[in-house]
Amino acid sequence: MKVIVQVCVLLAIAAVAYSASSTWGVRSVNDTIIVNKRVAYPAVRNAVQTVYFDVPESNQSNSKVISAIYLQDQFQNSSGPTNTLLYGGPGWTYASVQMKTQTGLGLNVTYVVYAN
Repeated sequence: MKVIVQVCVLLAIAAVAYSASSTWGVRSVNDTIIVNKRVAYPAVRNAVQTVYFDVPESNQSNSKVISAIYLQDQFQNSSGPTNTLLYGGPGWTYASVQMKTQTGLGLNVTYVVYAN
């Protein structure tokens, strides 16, 4: 029984460490911000919300190469989303990121994309 409890605690710690803020790439001094947005969605009881953001946005174009993508969880208790870079990103002119909330929690994330 103790082993099951220890495994559950270990998995909970891993889930907290995996969620919240994420970074892909490294920003240099010559980079400019091409996207700086805050995304907020209220909590939905007993539901996981999945939100995507793309660079460039629909009906937009981007000729600059992305150097870094920063997602900052605005919740102070690390109850933020699990973030996944689906395709593109640093080294490309496009990117798609998936943000998946924890069950029953909202979303409050600021994302910044740097390019050169």
